[in-house]
Amino acid sequence: MTHPKLYFHGLVQQRCQGFTLAEVLASILIVSLFTLAAMQAIVVAAFFQANARKFAEASNWIQDDLENIKIVAYDLCQAKFVQRKLATAANDNATTLTLALIQPGESDYDQAMPPEYRSEGACAVSSPTDGLRVGDRILIGSDSGTRKITAIAGDTITVTPAVQGYRGAGTRVYARCRIQPNETDGIDGGFAAYLQTLLPLLNSSNNSRPILNDTFTLTRTPTIRPQAPFQTLELAYSVRDSQNRTVAQLSTEVVPNAFFRCP
Repeated sequence: MTHPKLYFHGLVQQRCQGFTLAEVLASILIVSLFTLAAMQAIVVAAFFQANARKFAEASNWIQDDLENIKIVAYDLCQAKFVQRKLATAANDNATTLTLALIQPGESDYDQAMPPEYRSEGACAVSSPTDGLRVGDRILIGSDSGTRKITAIAGDTITVTPAVQGYRGAGTRVYARCRIQPNETDGIDGGFAAYLQTLLPLLNSSNNSRPILNDTFTLTRTPTIRPQAPFQTLELAYSVRDSQNRTVAQLSTEVVPNAFFRCP
């Protein structure tokens, strides 16, 4: 039987010997592995955080530009829809038409003259031809075909082909939502084409900005849909870094507000 004092003495002696070299090395290895894993996690987290910030700032940049375009698209002052009437009768084969504004009390006044177009509105109509452009096509009354505007002078427009048949004073004149395709003396694509001419410019002075010690470039590619009725303007955005790698991109469509007023 082992004496209790001798057993206790053996335990104390064993503990005083400390850890073996193998135990120390194993402990160092385990601690190193945990430290390495933690450092890797920190590096990966920092990488994803940087990428997330780049994507967020690039997306906000795209959104800011798109909001500016939406303001233009929804502003009837930018691309006015024209609904007028003949001020005087047009005889058969007439090519010159004098227009007049539709007045309060007439049944289609609210359609032709929304609040924005009235004298107290944000974009008051200045004349009966305000909003028309050379190359636009107009519909006179219930005609089955349209006529192209070749000249504008004051309240008078010149059209081709000539009017067929008598048209009395007060006959409604509508701007078609688009001119006919393959014509070169106007703006193909209607209000979508009008909107494209009003887009804020992107050039070397405003299409680049620094993000996280890198220089990013924004590009915007507008396209008018080739299918009828040519009212949709497609916008393709892309933000790239200095290595020409895509950071964020977006494709969307913008419909001019004037389109919704077409008869």
